[in-house]
Order: sequence, then C-alpha cells, then structure tokens
Amino acid sequence: MGVVIKKLARAEFKDNANGYFEFEINKSDKVHVQNDAFRIEMKTEEFAQFASNIIDGANRLIEMKGLKI
Repeated sequence: MGVVIKKLARAEFKDNANGYFEFEINKSDKVHVQNDAFRIEMKTEEFAQFASNIIDGANRLIEMKGLKI
C-alpha cells in the first residue's frame, strides 16, 4: 500500500453487497479501486483506459435502455 495522494471518487450502493467503491491515486502513481472486500491496483494509464471503457459502456446502456439521467 502506498501513500494516498488524492481520493478521486467514491460510489455508494444501497442495494448491493459491495456497499461502495473508492477510487484513489497513490504516491507510487498507482490507482486503487477498492472497498472492504478487495482492491484492484492499476497504473494511471491502465486506469484511464478502464475508466474510458466504463464511460463508453454507460453511454451505450443509457441509449439502449432510454434512461433519463
């Protein structure tokens, strides 16, 4: 574990066993996606690609389901 530089975001889930996900960047220039049960560590470039894919998937889901957000 490294020294946290900044907490990037936190997503809370009221109807999900995961409870929450935290996103933080550490001094080692690694991004952690974590909660009480697990942690995924990525290089900043990997996280940027991961986040981009999440955004693309969300946009497709919004369009496919006709969601209003």
